[in-house]
Amino acid sequence: MYAPFNEMKDSSRIWIFQSDKTLNDADLDKISEKLYNFCQNWTAHGKPLLASFAIFFDRFIVLAVDESFNQLSGCAIDASVRVLNQLEKECDIILFDRFQVAYRNGNAIVGCNLQTFKRLIKDGEIGLETLVFNNVLHTKKDLESKWIVPVKNSWHFQYIK
Repeated sequence: MYAPFNEMKDSSRIWIFQSDKTLNDADLDKISEKLYNFCQNWTAHGKPLLASFAIFFDRFIVLAVDESFNQLSGCAIDASVRVLNQLEKECDIILFDRFQVAYRNGNAIVGCNLQTFKRLIKDGEIGLETLVFNNVLHTKKDLESKWIVPVKNSWHFQYIK
């Protein structure tokens, strides 16, 4: 069953999916409608899941489940992957490329592949204080302090050495 994202517990499990491009209004509407319906009806072993989603910066889809309500299952996770795969096709976007990196360049959010990111570091265009999006978080609470961090505080730091 759907709950507004801001009402989900901080301990809710999350998955962050980064689009390879900025989503337009039509895509945002389509994604919101499909994910609302999905969360409203999402179940694990026949039991409803308390779930939500949010779209940040017109690029990041965050899916959340409160596992204290009912436990998630592998089949339920597979169902979420299927709906996101459908959205990729319907919106002509890529959500499952884990080699995509996003960082802030002033007020803009720039996405690039990992190879380009490494080159930008080598060329000095990205440094220790550049803000990057750490999409490998586990809980909603992590979004507050661990999602947008300087390179020096993220897994991206390994490429600075």
